[in-house]
Amino acid sequence: MNHRCIQLLLGLCICSLSTQAFAADALKLLYEIREPMSYRDSRGKITGLVVTPVEQAMLAADISYVWIETPFKRQLNVVEANDDAVCAVGMFKNRDRQKYAKFSLAILRDTTRPSVMLAHKDFQPDKGMDLLRTLSLPGIKILKKESASYGTVIDDAIERSRITVVGTTAESMNMAKMIAARRADFIFVPEDEALNMIKLIGEDKLYIFKPLGMPQGPERFLMCSQQVSDELLQRFNKALPK
Repeated sequence: MNHRCIQLLLGLCICSLSTQAFAADALKLLYEIREPMSYRDSRGKITGLVVTPVEQAMLAADISYVWIETPFKRQLNVVEANDDAVCAVGMFKNRDRQKYAKFSLAILRDTTRPSVMLAHKDFQPDKGMDLLRTLSLPGIKILKKESASYGTVIDDAIERSRITVVGTTAESMNMAKMIAARRADFIFVPEDEALNMIKLIGEDKLYIFKPLGMPQGPERFLMCSQQVSDELLQRFNKALPK
């Protein structure tokens, strides 16, 4: 083997090792496909309302990162296990999660997408009811993804009302189908997603109910394991788009 071939092989080996080192050192960003928050566009690129500001801040702060598609419940488990430097993207902040996770500053203030109740047609509360009174109606059931949060206001109302919670690991569209099949009475979901679900499943099966005084869409954050350094989070926070 001539000298030039040996140099080429050594160069390839060094490049491979450098790539592996980059992947090992990169901050792992966990996401799930949930349009418009995080999804792949027609070219296969990851994008969305929570993806774009995170990418902008990572690049501005010179933080290496890698996207990893991960189911919602698995994201929570991985962050809590704290085996690696990892962040779940677009999470709500609540008291339980703050016991084991670090949070960035808000990456999205979702004020234009408040949550609503997507309900089956037989669920017909009085339109003058507020959130707590609606949740306190006797005999009703909420379908809720295990470990999901809807922000402090709705989470607290669920806890105070002591409504029957039907747990599931299903994704949002399958949850809507479960409501149409009367497995529970309603789910909480952003209004634009609810409208899309009604379009796909049928106006004869589902509708939107809005209790009085529903909060605006809560802020979303990076929810990170304890192995993510405070210094890295501070760099990220400073680089977030204003």
